Amino acid sequence: MYHALSPRRSRPSSPWNRLLIWLSVAAITLSLPLIFNVAARLQAEARMAAEVARMTRQVQDAELRLARLRAALDYARSDAFVERWARVHARWSKAGEVVVVPSATQQESRVWWEEFLYP
Repeated sequence: MYHALSPRRSRPSSPWNRLLIWLSVAAITLSLPLIFNVAARLQAEARMAAEVARMTRQVQDAELRLARLRAALDYARSDAFVERWARVHARWSKAGEVVVVPSATQQESRVWWEEFLYP
């Protein structure tokens, strides 16, 4: 007779059940390094994607700078730049023109506080 408080008798386990349990434990044990490897690869891929985005921005900035430098070089090679430089910096003139250079006048030396008292 079976009584609720009496110890249960265990069923004899079949060798197939034991084999399935060991195979499950082995599969879980072998899959853990694979899971960690996949996680590490995903992190590395995210870092590389960020690096690619940063380098792409650097390339775009460099291309923009190169375009500006080429435009400045084209302007420096133009006749308009040469004439502007000759007139402004070298103070040269064309035939028939007169160059006027204003003289530098000395200002009276005043103390800064006199500006407030004696305007």
